[in-house]
Amino acid sequence: MKSQADLFSDEIPAALAEENTEASTTTSTALRLGGKNSRLSATQQRFNQLLARIDKLKVQIAEVQALADVHRPLYHATLAPLRERHLTLMRSMALWLDERLQGKGLSPAQKRSGTEILCELCEALAAGGDEAMAALHDKRSPHSLHKKEQAAAAGMRAMMEDVLGQSLELDESLDPLDAVMRAGMAHMEEATQAEQARRQAAWARKKPTAAQRKAEQQQADAETILRKVYRQLASALHTDRERDPGEHLRKTALMSEANAAYGRQDLVALLHIQLRIEQTDHQSLAQLAEEKIESMSILFKQQATELERELYTHQQQVLQEFNLSPYQTPSAAKLRSQLLMEEHDLKQDVASMEQDFQVVQEDAGFKRWLKSQKQLREEPDYF
Repeated sequence: MKSQADLFSDEIPAALAEENTEASTTTSTALRLGGKNSRLSATQQRFNQLLARIDKLKVQIAEVQALADVHRPLYHATLAPLRERHLTLMRSMALWLDERLQGKGLSPAQKRSGTEILCELCEALAAGGDEAMAALHDKRSPHSLHKKEQAAAAGMRAMMEDVLGQSLELDESLDPLDAVMRAGMAHMEEATQAEQARRQAAWARKKPTAAQRKAEQQQADAETILRKVYRQLASALHTDRERDPGEHLRKTALMSEANAAYGRQDLVALLHIQLRIEQTDHQSLAQLAEEKIESMSILFKQQATELERELYTHQQQVLQEFNLSPYQTPSAAKLRSQLLMEEHDLKQDVASMEQDFQVVQEDAGFKRWLKSQKQLREEPDYF
């Protein structure tokens, strides 16, 4: 019998592929110029290629979103109990250490080692919002968490100011590190915008070439087409004089789709709505002049570029959420492999802490454990 993770890997991609391929084929067929054996001009071929690219990108975005939505419950159901168990063990160990360090029979070195471990556990737990562990850390550590944050923020600020070549103005109401990061990012954004403005001003001072004038005119024509299609839809879907309740709801829903499509400059979606209400047809599209097809293709190219950015953003969000490398492409197999690896690592961590907690209950075992932990922390970290 297959495990839940195996079922995820095998069934979801197939279901997504079948559903999205069907939708993509319908979209391409409805708007594509020419028949199967038609001789098309280069402009018409480019029009069809861009349509196909847009369809493919929309399918890929939907697949990435669905992949994450399906994987998320399995991911949390598998790892959340292990993480909770690990945190519980860390907290229990911290409380046990706090009590034991107040007892007798430990050398100063052993007490220092035990206190360091205690503070490390408390700091990790405090980062997750455990206020009691934050208080325990500050009671045991010579440096409070707030002072540690301030020191880290000061180091980060010095480094960023050195790179940027100027002082940063910080928002004192924010967390110190957060304030430094926000100020640094704001400064870099301002510098980027200033550089862009400088380049645009320099470009504006130059006399446009014939190719630039043509591109500007094509862009203006493309935007005119987009507005024209939207206005035609707005006129056809106007509901003020619509008496039939069902038709009123249908037109309202279609107008909502049109508004959203116009807002994101989605000419493909607007053309599809025109097809659905029979405001245009395949034959009319096939008879478009070359200039109009070329102008529409400009919008298609811009839309494809925007969809590529959207796809990349969704992919990076999934990679970050599920702890994959930022250079990977999300897939069911990679998500399953990462889940199995994280599950294995967490189980090992839990088992190790359970074993440690048993070892430290006896005084001799506790002292051996302190010595081994000290040796582990003193080992050089090559990574």
